[in-house]
Amino acid sequence: MGKTAAGLFIIAFVFIGYAAWPIYELRVLVRAIETHDLDTVTQSVYFDAVRTSLSNQVVAAYVRRSGVQISPIAHRMAAVALGIADPVVKKLISPEALSDLLGLGWPTAVVPDLPPGTVGLRSNTVGTIWQIFEGSEYGIGRFEMSGPEVLPPSQRFRLTFRLLQWRWRLVGVDLPENIQNLLADELIKATRTPALGR
Repeated sequence: MGKTAAGLFIIAFVFIGYAAWPIYELRVLVRAIETHDLDTVTQSVYFDAVRTSLSNQVVAAYVRRSGVQISPIAHRMAAVALGIADPVVKKLISPEALSDLLGLGWPTAVVPDLPPGTVGLRSNTVGTIWQIFEGSEYGIGRFEMSGPEVLPPSQRFRLTFRLLQWRWRLVGVDLPENIQNLLADELIKATRTPALGR
């Protein structure tokens, strides 16, 4: 009986530790965003994966809003290999720009005018530990959550973390639809504007 109880205690301890670890890393990232600790943001984000995540969404929104028809294979190639979304996405792939996007809730690197009432991921908006746990999804080496908690689900960012080299790192940011549309509109403008000097 004693060995069974000890085994159950160890399993419970490991489960609690595994559940709390990515939440702790999330809160470290949010705190780094708030304090403009760009070194910690850099260590907490896998920028290549985030670039792919954002590119896929911007290209999908671009196709939806512009009416351009491309095949699914071309869509993936456009988003990843050809970099169609690069004029917009490259402005978001830096510790400063990503911090502003998540911390302010608006892509100020692309559209500087912050609308009134915009809410980003901050210590006071990300939710309590219990709210984060309750609204998150876990997998083997994967953790997903959405926030800010104070916004309706359709207006939240969805963050995906992966366990990479024994550290939870942000690998994906799903944007709210209004921001996807905004970035797609900026991409449409960028692709229609003739290059300077031509």
